[in-house]
Amino acid sequence: MSLRKIFLLITVSLFVGLFTSCGKNLGYSVLLWSNSEHEIMDGTLLKVHIRSNISQVYVVSIPGSKEKFEIPLWQATEPESKSKALRQQKRFSEFEHTYASVKLDGLPIRSDAVNTSKQVYRLREGEIIRCLYRGSGAAVTNGKGNMEGEWLRVLTGTGTIGWCFSHNLSLFQTEAFDVASVKQDSPVAKEDSRDKSKNDSAIIRALLAKKWYPESFANMIKVGRIDVNRMNPNLGFSFGINIEENSESAFAGTAVLNTENTVASWTYTDIVKKAEKEYEFKGANLKMSVRGAGSDTMILQFMEKGRTKNETLVALNDNIEELIDRELERRQNELKRIAKAGPVFQSSNYGTIKFNNENSVTWSNYRLLQPGIISNKALGSVTVTLDYFIAGSLKSSYDGVITMHFMGMEDGVNFLYKLTDKGLRLEDASKAPVKDGVVTARSASPMILFFEKK
Repeated sequence: MSLRKIFLLITVSLFVGLFTSCGKNLGYSVLLWSNSEHEIMDGTLLKVHIRSNISQVYVVSIPGSKEKFEIPLWQATEPESKSKALRQQKRFSEFEHTYASVKLDGLPIRSDAVNTSKQVYRLREGEIIRCLYRGSGAAVTNGKGNMEGEWLRVLTGTGTIGWCFSHNLSLFQTEAFDVASVKQDSPVAKEDSRDKSKNDSAIIRALLAKKWYPESFANMIKVGRIDVNRMNPNLGFSFGINIEENSESAFAGTAVLNTENTVASWTYTDIVKKAEKEYEFKGANLKMSVRGAGSDTMILQFMEKGRTKNETLVALNDNIEELIDRELERRQNELKRIAKAGPVFQSSNYGTIKFNNENSVTWSNYRLLQPGIISNKALGSVTVTLDYFIAGSLKSSYDGVITMHFMGMEDGVNFLYKLTDKGLRLEDASKAPVKDGVVTARSASPMILFFEKK
């Protein structure tokens, strides 16, 4: 064989090793671990364009979006047809956003759901793993009988996948993109029993002094997206007691949990420490785990309709009402900016939009948008609001999402909008994907409207 042919063969081999796809999409995958860099949650369906064996990443996009980005191979399922990926997505739905904190150092992950099968990984105490789905494996015994728990298919934060028995796992749900933020602290040294009791009481009092809110509140504050429809100062967790700093009274009261998903209360006679940063409410079916360097994350575990449920709360010093007021003011100022830029915007095809003030619009001659975007029952009198945010991937092309509430229509009509020097560009977002008040991508083949300033 000539040197030239050998060189060509080596070049082709290297190229194939670098990318397993060339032009043709590989299929669809399901995200297994929430990705903080691109603000996408586990369970998201992804379109896979390229697999890089050198960089160990997939190049993916969210269906309906043209933006492509990289994620580690281990964070997603193997690419397959869309129908198969959707079946995978459904399989993972029971444990959507469900992770677990490891309570026992050296807890094994096994190749099969059997306690004698090969160990593929040994977990550290406090390590966070992802729970994918349950399995029907062999019962686990400890010499006194079968242990409570079940076999779960799990994924570590480094990509190892296997089976783990749940007895020594504390399951919790989180909407945080950065799952590592809920990791446990290292165990503290043992203390004298009397000092330990005093210290435990001081810790509990410190927890009582904090204001506890749904984890979603912290996520909104972190990314600067205050969803006024979800951030309610009345939501959160209360211990139901108010003990003075030097009080020697028992920790007894009625705890109340009020979130988007759960409304419940428990009457208890004391709060007892069971393990490092693990507490039990005596007389109630309620347990509490505290996490974070400042003990500012709380995971409540309780039974609901015969099943174990977890709710994650965070301690916040922020004034929730002030945050809501500032967000409402920001939205109002943005609407004023749009109205001031016109106040009349005109299109030869889609009519005239006239801002009467920042919250009121008269839209005339929009027949070409009926009935596909605007209902035939709609009247031209419109109330405008800014109810949604846009994902970071859309910010270079759009200012935000504007909602037009037409008189005669039950639901508002959403448009991505961009205010330019020449006018107002609107893009139909009625079919755009929305997650927790955020438009995450454009609609497929959307209609784009441009209105000139008049």
